[in-house]
Amino acid sequence: MSEERKGFVELVAGVLRRPRETFQYVSERDLVRGLLIVFLMVVLAAASASTYMSKIPLEVLAPQLGQSGVDASQLGGSMGLFAGIGVAVSILIGFAASTLLMHGVATLTGGGGNMKRFFAMHGFAATPHTLNYVLRLADSFISSSSQLAGYFVANREIGNSVLKAVIGTNLFTVFGLAALIYITYALAENYQIGRRKAFIIALMPYILYVAINLFSPTG
Repeated sequence: MSEERKGFVELVAGVLRRPRETFQYVSERDLVRGLLIVFLMVVLAAASASTYMSKIPLEVLAPQLGQSGVDASQLGGSMGLFAGIGVAVSILIGFAASTLLMHGVATLTGGGGNMKRFFAMHGFAATPHTLNYVLRLADSFISSSSQLAGYFVANREIGNSVLKAVIGTNLFTVFGLAALIYITYALAENYQIGRRKAFIIALMPYILYVAINLFSPTG
């Protein structure tokens, strides 16, 4: 780890362009900076989810309500709020749990690294996801209700549970793959392990997410 401390913008730009070199400059003192990126990601994700869900007709989101005689018009404004809160909570829990999981596995398999530093690194590695949610937020305002309803129905009707779980990881997108590469470099730097081993550890949260979705009662 380099003792030189770089500015916030310089670190973000460096991680995006030269992650292997830039992560050497990220230390536990950058924890607040890394968590700031995570906070921004959560706010953007919650805002985009709220906007998306508020534009989809409630009879599409929950057709069983109409069948039960519930007046859906009374609930329309609440769905977006609930969706935003749900997404924010799930991302925060996912970030903390995945960081702890990767730290534990890296440490137990012989790596030696600082957990606070890795939390900071993971925050910077989430920059691609943050950029993705910027685009999603813009798309949520641009897309029409009919387009969003069609997408929602198509996603709900995916019959293959494995495929649905894998799609839910958001891994196989430009942003997801970039984040996976960045966290691999972060693991290799913080725990002084090989990149192949770091890559396997970086995949573990995704594998666990898919497994939970497959074997949960609602999966």
